Amino acid sequence: MNALIFLADGFETVEALQTYDILKRSHHFNVLLCSISSSKEVVSSHGVVVHAEAIFDEVDLDAYSVFILPGGGKGVENLSRCQKLLDFLPKAIAEGKDVHAICAAPSILGGLGLLDGLPYTCFPGFQKGNGTWLDEGVVETTRIITGRSMGWTMEFAKTIVAHYYGEECVEQLLQGVMGLKEK
Repeated sequence: MNALIFLADGFETVEALQTYDILKRSHHFNVLLCSISSSKEVVSSHGVVVHAEAIFDEVDLDAYSVFILPGGGKGVENLSRCQKLLDFLPKAIAEGKDVHAICAAPSILGGLGLLDGLPYTCFPGFQKGNGTWLDEGVVETTRIITGRSMGWTMEFAKTIVAHYYGEECVEQLLQGVMGLKEK
């Protein structure tokens, strides 16, 4: 399955990179880090410079079925300023593709009306739209998975993997990640 993680300067380091790592380790996702700017160099909220593998204006979005938005206050501000992204996300959902967001990023989905009538979570204070905010770590719906904060990133990523490939895949993944013995 092809997944794209959108990066903007100020993205939350762990939310983007741990999600990327867990999806890659599942061996079921072809996942790319995608810069929304014209540069592949993207600076995280803590000054970590990441070399994205793709640039939004150059990527074939039709080749992807899963799109992920990490949080980070400044990163979400920058994602919110990308009109091409704001135009694309509702189109992706309408075409049956999935969009997942964590921390402050669900506010983008809420602002676009994509959370209307749905349960979701996000970092407290970033609620937006007409969905039902839940005081939970991760909330899963048919097309959208939301995560509360950086501290919930592992659960967010595991939920994405389980959503498509089941709990057994997550258990196998965790054996390597956690150094657990096979059952």
